[in-house]
Amino acid sequence: MTALPSKVTEPVKHDVLIENDVEATMRDGMVLRSTVYRPNGSGRFPVLLTRTPYGRDLSVNSGYLNPTTVAAAGFVVIMQDVRGRFGSDGEFVPSENEGPDGYDTVQWAAELSYSTGAVGMWGRSYFAETQWRAAQEKPPALRGIAPGISAGGNARSGGLVRGGAVEFGARLGWGHYSAGPAEIAKLSRTDPVRAEREWESWTRIDRAMSEDTFLDILPVRDMAVDAPAFFASPIVESLGFPIDHPTRDLWDSASDRAVDLPSLHIGGWYDIFVNSTLDQYFGQLAHSDSGAAPAPYLIVGPWSHTNFSGLGGSVVFGSPANQAVLDSGQDLSSVHAQWYASVLADEEPAMPRVRIFVMGENRWRTYDRFPEPTRTAELFLAPGGTLVAQAEESDGRVDYDYDPADPVPTVGGATMMPGTFAPGALEQSRVESRDDVLVFTGEALTEPLTVIGRVSATLFASSSAVDTDFVVRLCRVTADGTSITLTDGMVRARYRDSYRTPGTYTSTEPSLLVPGEVYEYAIDLWSTAVTFQPGERIRVHVTSSNHPRWDRNLNTGESAYESSEFVVAQQTVHTGERYPSRVSLSVVR
Repeated sequence: MTALPSKVTEPVKHDVLIENDVEATMRDGMVLRSTVYRPNGSGRFPVLLTRTPYGRDLSVNSGYLNPTTVAAAGFVVIMQDVRGRFGSDGEFVPSENEGPDGYDTVQWAAELSYSTGAVGMWGRSYFAETQWRAAQEKPPALRGIAPGISAGGNARSGGLVRGGAVEFGARLGWGHYSAGPAEIAKLSRTDPVRAEREWESWTRIDRAMSEDTFLDILPVRDMAVDAPAFFASPIVESLGFPIDHPTRDLWDSASDRAVDLPSLHIGGWYDIFVNSTLDQYFGQLAHSDSGAAPAPYLIVGPWSHTNFSGLGGSVVFGSPANQAVLDSGQDLSSVHAQWYASVLADEEPAMPRVRIFVMGENRWRTYDRFPEPTRTAELFLAPGGTLVAQAEESDGRVDYDYDPADPVPTVGGATMMPGTFAPGALEQSRVESRDDVLVFTGEALTEPLTVIGRVSATLFASSSAVDTDFVVRLCRVTADGTSITLTDGMVRARYRDSYRTPGTYTSTEPSLLVPGEVYEYAIDLWSTAVTFQPGERIRVHVTSSNHPRWDRNLNTGESAYESSEFVVAQQTVHTGERYPSRVSLSVVR
């Protein structure tokens, strides 16, 4: 580990001029509009650009990078509405225009009279996608990217599909809350009567989501009935797409190639795209090791997709977990400003390359690069609900029933969902009290055990059904017995051959199960960073649903998008030397 940086010297402060509706004309004549924050005075300054579909003046943007304070530190900060959203002209088609529009906007920003000609990009979620797509186009003025909680590159391993199941809750949440209202508001300017009908539909669905009734609809395609146009298509419609649908490739194309640029990656252990963020970092790291790009920087906190405070779960991580404090009194705004002040001057940033918040310790660790595991710890499932260091010699089995009419509810984790389903480090008693959740717990630890990086599971299981799901979850049990979710994963049985290597999808024809036959399943639990302290225990759940995070398996081989018919499945998890069901943890010092 490297030492923490000293407190950053306060930069010279400028008065800030704010300009609204600054126009940029794209190559096809479409006009996109921005709000520009810049030092009020003569001179030229480097540009920090973001492009968003959520409204350039949305207040939540300021909590991640405050444009006024960053502009006061000597930058031009440009916040642009992407094509077809809010102040910009055209039609919004997710992902389609962000490459060429990004290129044109970067070059436009470089030529502004108050610009030095050096442009960096920043922003989270869809803002991160706009960075990757612009960078792939290689605009000459783009000198760095800083993608946060970034999707792309993992459509079939968590972005849109996880282990063969649809990322049901996240897609509905994005379509209903993040994208849908702006589309209706835009319609109100051209067809107010239709817009009023769509607002009524949106309000009806919103009420049903808050009452936890809408997400139970079967078949899923019926969610599109009397729904706002954008919600019905593409959102609900996309829930029925096959796993190899071309939209998956479009999603991946945002960041499936490294770029020859400095990069700062920001993620959260409870973010829906944490593994995508890490994979993008590792892609840039390999590119750097080849000599093609500078070494990337990485910050990962105990954050979710929309909450960087470190608050809101069942655990108090302390003030350093808050993006407003971090490890050296900096907030994320000043981190961006410090990093870009160096990068855009072709200098090495004076900050740690890797900052990881380790839960359990509740502190930041810093490294020159993401730490390699010193060993892989394997913990084996055993009858009686125990986790042991070595598989028992004799075969064992544990049974439960999975009823699609009564799925296990989503309680915390790396989620972004509508209604009452909060993300994060939530206590699990509500889940663990159910008969359809198997709970395996290790002995109390006598010394600290630090896990940083990938977690996976190998499960040997049989079912009475021709298709079903298996979900595995890793929890930390504190000394007082509180069980807190860390990370989880799942596999849809008919896609088991497509996920033989955890986290990697291989295009393979799905195949149904032979009821009663034992199969081996490889399950990716993504990544975490936690120190289990002395007196604490490691716990693993095995079940067959996590609803509404993932769409339900009906146990019939039919899709929940098309069908409402289901059967109850009798599930068996097999253990012992012949069937070594286990979890694998990346242990570091």
